[in-house]
Amino acid sequence: MNDLDRQIEEALDAEDRQFHQQLGEQNVFEQALSVYQGKFRTIAVLASLAMFAMFGGAVFAGWKFVQVSSGMQASASISEALAWGGLTWFFMMAVGFMKVWFWMRMESNRVLREIKRVELQVARLQSKPIA
Repeated sequence: MNDLDRQIEEALDAEDRQFHQQLGEQNVFEQALSVYQGKFRTIAVLASLAMFAMFGGAVFAGWKFVQVSSGMQASASISEALAWGGLTWFFMMAVGFMKVWFWMRMESNRVLREIKRVELQVARLQSKPIA
């Protein structure tokens, strides 16, 4: 907890402090699971399935690349090895891009959570009578 967080905690009354702690920050696993909630749930599930399929394709293509490049029989050509290597690279890049999408989604969920937290605090302040 940094100095600003400590000052905010001290400025809150008991009810708000309890509410603030209840809404505390999520750990990485909770953030990862939050991607599968809300409006983009279906897209996240489909993207996960596609990511696992692409990873399986990358493993298969990598295995074929190793077989073709280590054997290099007369029937196997350099172009075939390059094709399997390129397919492996393509699948792994696609998996990487999908992982970046998931991390961006986690971050946007975190930012939205904080914005909603601030909105709720403002609404609660507006509803309190001015002394």
